[in-house]
Amino acid sequence: MSKKILLHTCCASCLSFVHKKLLEKDFLPVVYYYNPSIQGKIEYLNRLKDVEDYCEKNYLEIIIPEYNEDEFNLPIKPWLDQKSLKYINDKNRFKRKRCEFCYELKIRQTAVEAKKRRLKYFSTTLLASPYQDHEFIDYIASEIAKEKNLDFVYDDFRKGYWQGRNYSRNHKYMIPSYCGCTFSVAERMLE
Repeated sequence: MSKKILLHTCCASCLSFVHKKLLEKDFLPVVYYYNPSIQGKIEYLNRLKDVEDYCEKNYLEIIIPEYNEDEFNLPIKPWLDQKSLKYINDKNRFKRKRCEFCYELKIRQTAVEAKKRRLKYFSTTLLASPYQDHEFIDYIASEIAKEKNLDFVYDDFRKGYWQGRNYSRNHKYMIPSYCGCTFSVAERMLE
């Protein structure tokens, strides 16, 4: 019998490969679509539509908490005040700080939800992206797992990044071109 795992999910593209790999390890994902950092309700809903479709087609349970951008935006707002422009002037430092905050926010909330639902295991589809900081994700998730008496399942799913994108193309799912927050949109446009 498969072990249930709460899987924080950002998009169908990342979910498709991670789901397949977790099944191979005898885990049955319960999809947790918690993404307050995604800029704008339209983007959030477009990604959600594909995740819901994927879950329906693959008989996966999905949990969708209420969308609230303020959970991400309000805590980082002080970093953007005039007094804190040093973070803006040092873009790499600001990016690292906000990304680490975002990882911790999503992973902590996933662990809280796992605990609430009495699921021992949790993980994230963020691990499918070569653009995410795996070392920090593994570190913060392991710390939170200890704190909550849960098991964080780390795997380097990056090897399936392109498979996930191809899956999305073949199923006419959107392929996000940026992580999600306002700042990642701006950075993507500057590339």
